[in-house]
Amino acid sequence: MVGIDIVDVSRITQAMKRFGDRFLNRVFTSQELEYARKKMRIQESLAGRFAAKEAFIKAHGDAVSWKEIEILQKGGKPYIVFKGKIYREVSISHERAFAVAVVVIGNDTDQR
Repeated sequence: MVGIDIVDVSRITQAMKRFGDRFLNRVFTSQELEYARKKMRIQESLAGRFAAKEAFIKAHGDAVSWKEIEILQKGGKPYIVFKGKIYREVSISHERAFAVAVVVIGNDTDQR
């Protein structure tokens, strides 16, 4: 299954301004926030992770909570951890205005 999503970075910026930590802590894990806070443009990084979570939900086919899906990174390559399984077929790209992500769910899962 394949999922794709695109996010307007300004949408994340507005949510951060309006809801602050309440929004961030509802959607992102502590490791995701720690990673993004090291970036020059935190909103772009978070928009990319938000898009990846949405793409995963679309590919997975079931509604899940935001924080059940964790987008981590190793060696510059993102991967998803969901219920103890690792999904490696993830691509995230962003620039100042938009972030996009594609997730492919197949036989590429590993047990954590």
